[in-house]
Amino acid sequence: MAESTLIMTKQANDIDGSVKQKAYTFLQKLINDDSAPGLHIEPIVGAVDRRVRTGRVDDKYRAVLFKLAGEMPTYVVHGIWMHDEAIRQARITKFRMNPVNGVAEIIQEEAAAELEPQPERQPAIVEPEVAAPVEEPARPQPLLSVSMAELVELGIDSRLAQRAVQMTDDRAFNALVESAPTWQSEALLALATGSSLDDVRRDLFEAPEEVAAKEKVDAAPEEPVVPGSDQELIAALQMPASRMQFAKIKGADELRRVIEDGDFGAWRVFLHPVQRTWVQKNTNGPLRLAGGAGTGKTVVVVHRARRLAKDRPDARIVMTTFTRNLADDLASSLKSLDPQVPQVGLGENGVHVTGIDALASAVIRSARPGEVAAAAQKMLGTARADVGGRVDKHLWGTVASEVAELPEKLRNPRFLESEYEMVVLPNGIVDEAGYLRVRRPGRGVRLNKGARQAVWKAVARYREEEALQGCADFAEKAAIAAECLKARVADGGHVADHVLVDEGQDLKPSHWMLIRALVGARANDIFIAEDGHQRIYGQKMVLSHYGIETRGRSRRLTLNYRTTAENLRWATARLKGFDYSDLDGEEDTVDGYRSARHGAEPVVRSCSGLVEELDVTAEVLRDWISEAQGSGRSEALAVLVRDKQQRDRVVSGLNERGVAARAVDRGGVGAGGVDEPVVMTMHRAKGTEFTKVVLFDVDLDGSGSPHGYDFSEEDQADAQKRERSLLYVAASRARDELVVTDVHQ
Repeated sequence: MAESTLIMTKQANDIDGSVKQKAYTFLQKLINDDSAPGLHIEPIVGAVDRRVRTGRVDDKYRAVLFKLAGEMPTYVVHGIWMHDEAIRQARITKFRMNPVNGVAEIIQEEAAAELEPQPERQPAIVEPEVAAPVEEPARPQPLLSVSMAELVELGIDSRLAQRAVQMTDDRAFNALVESAPTWQSEALLALATGSSLDDVRRDLFEAPEEVAAKEKVDAAPEEPVVPGSDQELIAALQMPASRMQFAKIKGADELRRVIEDGDFGAWRVFLHPVQRTWVQKNTNGPLRLAGGAGTGKTVVVVHRARRLAKDRPDARIVMTTFTRNLADDLASSLKSLDPQVPQVGLGENGVHVTGIDALASAVIRSARPGEVAAAAQKMLGTARADVGGRVDKHLWGTVASEVAELPEKLRNPRFLESEYEMVVLPNGIVDEAGYLRVRRPGRGVRLNKGARQAVWKAVARYREEEALQGCADFAEKAAIAAECLKARVADGGHVADHVLVDEGQDLKPSHWMLIRALVGARANDIFIAEDGHQRIYGQKMVLSHYGIETRGRSRRLTLNYRTTAENLRWATARLKGFDYSDLDGEEDTVDGYRSARHGAEPVVRSCSGLVEELDVTAEVLRDWISEAQGSGRSEALAVLVRDKQQRDRVVSGLNERGVAARAVDRGGVGAGGVDEPVVMTMHRAKGTEFTKVVLFDVDLDGSGSPHGYDFSEEDQADAQKRERSLLYVAASRARDELVVTDVHQ
């Protein structure tokens, strides 16, 4: 029995649903013994690559593979097609090492002819009848500002390079590069969206020293490699740019996960070199990774947590995010990536995955006698330990109505809550004198002495009522937990060695105080993933104000892996007219964001009212379900709505129309497949993705909903900006198709 090494390509990872189980059986047999009866691993006469083979998956389907010789054979799986197409693919496809940069790639010889530049027809020269000059229309500018020679020096195929530098239309350009090897497609897309040649070289070919060292350790022992040999190709597969497209499959469990999850699970095995860099990167201090929706920030967080746990099994790692649902998704993703990584309690060796508010509560529950009371004295001005209860969500409104001194403009519960969380708590203010002195930069509304005194009366009344009820709000609990941890440092040190934060843009100041207190200043202490355009909960702030300095250790991801270019363009258009900032306080833009995938343009359906919207949504879902069932594809379908009340109305309305939709609130989303489309709020949809999405009853006039923010023009604009961000989040959940319904007046 001769065992084999299996390399999956990203293209082969997306296998038709009707053949997945047979594909798994075939590939598992191939790993165990490539001479097993029934596999029929055969060369193809007249193929452009002597290494190509086909194998029998079933009576209709064959796999196209490349066989590389070694101590044990290595099979690179190019894809699975129906018999005739598989034979055609095998004849024209070549697996090679790029002669310029050494990246492993798959090319098609037949495609070369298609890339030959067509001679341009020269217009006939006609003498003008009049002498007056005629203004010629401006010629469209090429998308690329580099020359064909520079592209060829990068390693781009010369025929592709010649076509690419002539392109002036974005859609035609994307269609041109779509079938190119993965690294070539990414390089050209990056250049077309503002990256320089140096940027591309750095991102694709120049791994930092610590990443290169790690890759060298993981690779096979170095031996002399004969140019043009199979060993040279195997070595080329280790390059970071190669691993965007090729991944070694380790064991039957990983093979099954790769096949069953298909393109939805590609994040586990295929990483962009920039993502891989940030998974492996070591620095003395916090790191911050920014990027738009679908650029793979969460992927990096999860892979990095696994890497830290593997490097040091005794490390205490905390992975946290804003909501419990997102934390559950992180825990599930980590388990899916590597079930061997222990998920543990706070302070234990392994990875503790939790929501940030649950984290604060866990710290408080573990406090020593007197610790909570001392922390409450410092943060709230009262030494009390009864902070476990939950605050009535209407308490700020009650307080606002009771404090007669409050000016009408400030008699707003949202303003009072925001002032408390952004100014009072972070500065540890416990009396009126402290509040009168404190600076309030960026708060949007000026307060004279009288107004400050009135606001402080509201704060004091709020704290008094909390003490009577034995409770504290989430922001207060985070601040108290941070103080508890600071008190422990002198005795027992910090409770974590590494903290990783996802969706950092939504955390509040006291959350960052807690995160800073969890871990001391050390190598790889804090890692943050954020997107200022997805800030739908918190308010803008700067990390350095809370002892977390990431300036000079930040990077932005720009390649969208989830959404088609058409859906991405529609989603980012929702953000126009507003300015966004990141957690370093710098401008955050969507410049350079790009998608390597194309699809249908988003469809907007205007309706006369709720009944018609439900009719349209049911019709769209039925069409999608029918298409998927007819093709055998596995698809995840979702309807995203504004709030829970609307969610329940939509579920009932769809069920009445014969569509078996299911509401999702807490807990996992589940399959959300063609047999059971899911309906959830746009807030709940954060962190998810679906094949096709309906955005239900969307406000398209751009006004947003200020939700009571009438005390300050700046705060009202900020509220409208969050509404735009919410729509951006929702639209970017769709991978392939997006339908939007709205009610016209």
